[in-house]
Amino acid sequence: MIKLFKYIIIRLTTRHASTAASIFERIFQPIQEQPIIIINHPIESMSLSNTSVKKNSDSPVNKKQEIKEALNFLKAKDIKSKRDKGSISMLEGVLATMT
Repeated sequence: MIKLFKYIIIRLTTRHASTAASIFERIFQPIQEQPIIIINHPIESMSLSNTSVKKNSDSPVNKKQEIKEALNFLKAKDIKSKRDKGSISMLEGVLATMT
């Protein structure tokens, strides 16, 4: 009965019934604790083969070619935005330092 009275007071002070219900739930419902997960094995024993770690197997020649392709794509665009122009100058600088 007391909870009903509290809900009616909240409902009178809010515009919508759904808002009143959510406020009532947040205030008067018990807080549920989230379970704590305990890891029993040390981190060193975890293998990295299960994770999706990409190894850096690209050679510098492939990276140069990739940068050149990106640079040619940006230069070939008819309408270049401010961001495109900044990317072009950055890629030209990276390409100059790689050679």
